[in-house]
Amino acid sequence: MAPPPDDERERPSWREIDQRRDRAGGARPPRQPRVPKKQAEKIRLQALAQAEALFQGKRARPEYQKDLRELEARHGTKRFASCARKFLEEYGLPGEWGALTRLLEYPDPTVVQEVLQAMASQAGSRSRVEQQGFRGRLQVLALTSNHGEVRRSAEEILSGMEYK
Repeated sequence: MAPPPDDERERPSWREIDQRRDRAGGARPPRQPRVPKKQAEKIRLQALAQAEALFQGKRARPEYQKDLRELEARHGTKRFASCARKFLEEYGLPGEWGALTRLLEYPDPTVVQEVLQAMASQAGSRSRVEQQGFRGRLQVLALTSNHGEVRRSAEEILSGMEYK
């Protein structure tokens, strides 16, 4: 039997065409569910924080915060010097004002001088109370430090500071 000519062949309805298309499976990619805006923003912020942490190096890691808390906890104890030495070897001088203040108690005069310089560079951006506290620490170090180079550094920084 020969196929019917094109004119006589029954044409499918649009409904049948749509059903065939839906059954095909691969014609259209399935729609992905939309993420609510709050959740999408949260995911974006997490990705941004991870990218920033990647570029900040060791200081962005949770271990840094843990070691910083340990340094603060050991301040004023016999183990402070060893804890501070370990911290400095691992991370270098911290950028946090409070940690720098604690490191003024470190027994190595060269480290104390570096700490003083770091604090002096930050002093202009600190609050008035923090600046006054730093000035007081400098005065005490200039008068009572056992190391001459620390006394001289403290005096130099004091002479260069503006009184507000």
